[in-house]
Amino acid sequence: MRSTPDILRAHLPLAAIDYSIELWRLGRFHFKASRDRETKLGDYTFDPRTKKHTITVNRGLNTYSFLVTYLHEVAHLVTTIRHGLSVKPHGEEWQSAFKEVMYPILKPEVFPADVLLALHLHMFNEPSASSCGDVALMKVLSRYDKDAHEYIFLEDLKVGDVFLIKNDLFKIEAFKQKRALCLQLATGRKYTVAKAMQVKKGSSDV
Repeated sequence: MRSTPDILRAHLPLAAIDYSIELWRLGRFHFKASRDRETKLGDYTFDPRTKKHTITVNRGLNTYSFLVTYLHEVAHLVTTIRHGLSVKPHGEEWQSAFKEVMYPILKPEVFPADVLLALHLHMFNEPSASSCGDVALMKVLSRYDKDAHEYIFLEDLKVGDVFLIKNDLFKIEAFKQKRALCLQLATGRKYTVAKAMQVKKGSSDV
């Protein structure tokens, strides 16, 4: 079983490794590179009984997305340590912690110029509950995915278009501010899907 430093070295940009390992040592949390999940890029949990902090990040993310997600979750840990569980998960306390852990590595030696610019804008506009909520940032980060050519952002489709999530076909019925109302064709059920989600475009013949 690989150690946390070895996992971080395998998934992060070279210039961010020492800083990220230091955060892990200071935070004393359990870390895992998780299987890829459709609904989230990473998560943070705290067990009040054991006082154990756990952070997971999807292992299939590109190095820059992995780093941003890792720091997002570390900010949750910092918020819990400082304020307990009584504050809002993504309130002012978390936003402050996220900026605190992010700013030291907003450097050209860590991120390419396009990602660095998108991150600066993301931080200036107040970080959202998830980087997934910032479509502009997600689009820039997705340029570095190995399979970037296979996917399209839901935001770039239009009402009536059909798309795939895994093997399920959905049809867009309406767009809202950050999400789209979609019909699952096989079941007739309706779901809201984040506009920043990457999907495969389906056949227009459906």
